[in-house]
Amino acid sequence: MGELDVIEPVVRAMVPIAGRNADPEAQITENAEHIIGLVQDLVHCAAISLTTWNPLSGTHRHETLANKGYSLRTLEHVNDAFVQNNRAFALAHLHDPRSLRWCDYREDWSFDFSDTESAQDYLIPDGFQEGSTMCLRLPDGRYTGAIHMSWVKPPEATSERRMIVERFRPLLAELCDQLRIPRVFAETMAPGAFALVISPNGSTFCLPNRSEGPHLGENGALRHLIMKPQGRLPERFLWPDDEGMCHRVTITPCHGNARLVTEELTTWPYGLSMRELQVLYLVAGGASNPEISEMLFISARTVSTHVEHILDKMGCFSRAKLAAMAVSEGLLLAESP
Repeated sequence: MGELDVIEPVVRAMVPIAGRNADPEAQITENAEHIIGLVQDLVHCAAISLTTWNPLSGTHRHETLANKGYSLRTLEHVNDAFVQNNRAFALAHLHDPRSLRWCDYREDWSFDFSDTESAQDYLIPDGFQEGSTMCLRLPDGRYTGAIHMSWVKPPEATSERRMIVERFRPLLAELCDQLRIPRVFAETMAPGAFALVISPNGSTFCLPNRSEGPHLGENGALRHLIMKPQGRLPERFLWPDDEGMCHRVTITPCHGNARLVTEELTTWPYGLSMRELQVLYLVAGGASNPEISEMLFISARTVSTHVEHILDKMGCFSRAKLAAMAVSEGLLLAESP
């Protein structure tokens, strides 16, 4: 069995990314470290790193997903100045999808990588005389990151070993996808559910094959609610649209403080009316019947009737149980009525 023949069974043995109850970030890191360890064993490079780019970051900077053999100083350069300024990265990113070695730059692009700052100030002083960079893209063309390798002796970076690295491109691109975790979470939703990813700076990103829908769209009322700077929304809540339809909304924290927002149309839970859900929200917040009466501008007797109906519909015998169920099942509205 040749070196190329061992790739497929190893890929099949990778730890799958599980659903919402697992720790997908830890699984991705574990898989990335396993994969680059395998690649290093196959191509016999002295150093290897897998770097990922976040499309929501608004910057060129990359992050190290897995590393074996590079110093922290060199990694910092590779993730920043190399990406932004080195012609070698621009060629790999925009013009040549191969795993480009220093010798490939010389032969195919008349460009001597060894004369660059990256080589002179970082890689060569670290003992490396040959290396390669391969940019990673998903089948839809979206860029997700890069894999970098270095060898001590140039003859060790053979064409066969370059082919081995290129066989790993689809898997590596998937591992580097910063939107992979939101995609995994979104895939647990119903086919008709909508999704949107929001970065810490407020920029948004739609997931592949998942629409943002009319309410999470650019001018949607739900998107406006979620993007409001004041207040903090619960991670799960119910939201009524202008037509009185109920939508279940979930906000999932993701890597880099991004948030995945998913929304799907549903029925009002337990047959509760909109007014009863408003009362439930206030009950769960500890408000008494007189306080609820004042806040909703209805009589205390009407509040008492609503509470009795809610207790009956939800099969509860106390206000404390109502509050616990409302929180655990995500039955609260987004904001106080």
